[in-house]
Amino acid sequence: MKYKYYYDEWSQDTRKYIIESNVELTEQEIQDMALSCSMVEGSTYSDKNSKATFRGTEYGDDTQIEITGDWVKED
Repeated sequence: MKYKYYYDEWSQDTRKYIIESNVELTEQEIQDMALSCSMVEGSTYSDKNSKATFRGTEYGDDTQIEITGDWVKED
């Protein structure tokens, strides 16, 4: 494969993909390939020119919170 792309998507965790292609891809095509994989480590999705592989999920260790609404009693 001539082209290799890395696609990461995150919120509280990070999902990692690698996309390999014989042709140059647009951002939308890269995203579509990545999101067509099952979210099981090592799963792949292929079309005639490209292959996407789900590389796994990394979970964050820096929990952040926000409390909104009524006044909160201090300790």
